Amino acid sequence: MPDQRKFRAKSPSKTIYPQKAPKKNYFSTLMETEEGRALRKSWSNKKKINGGRPRGVPDGYRKEQIEPIRAEEKRKAERLVNIMAEKFNIEDEYAKKALVTAVEVMNVVGETRERLAAARLVLDFTKQKPASKNEVSLSKAEDFLASLVTDTDGSTTKED
Repeated sequence: MPDQRKFRAKSPSKTIYPQKAPKKNYFSTLMETEEGRALRKSWSNKKKINGGRPRGVPDGYRKEQIEPIRAEEKRKAERLVNIMAEKFNIEDEYAKKALVTAVEVMNVVGETRERLAAARLVLDFTKQKPASKNEVSLSKAEDFLASLVTDTDGSTTKED
């Protein structure tokens, strides 16, 4: 059994196409020279400018476009809060400022979540929450039991 094992034939070597130049990375070639290394270092140390919309500006608007809209809505909100303060007897200055901000956010174009939160805040300040159903059903149940007790104590039943 001294049979020698046959090895698999090797794949042929890949042919190199001289007309197809190998791709070179720009930054790799840049790092080969002293001037390139200095340029790359200056790029990495340069302060980066964040692109896009500034924070607080809604989609579809530029900062210059939304500022006059916000100023107008702020004037309207102050007028509305003055009316609400007289109607609901709000005397605290901080509460008035909070309401002005909430009404302004509610009326200005922006995120729906923020507008809903502002609307909820205004309603909490101005409107009374309705009584819960549990209390109403509990009082009805208590009235029902009390009527049963009075029926069984003194009056006759309809079984006769």
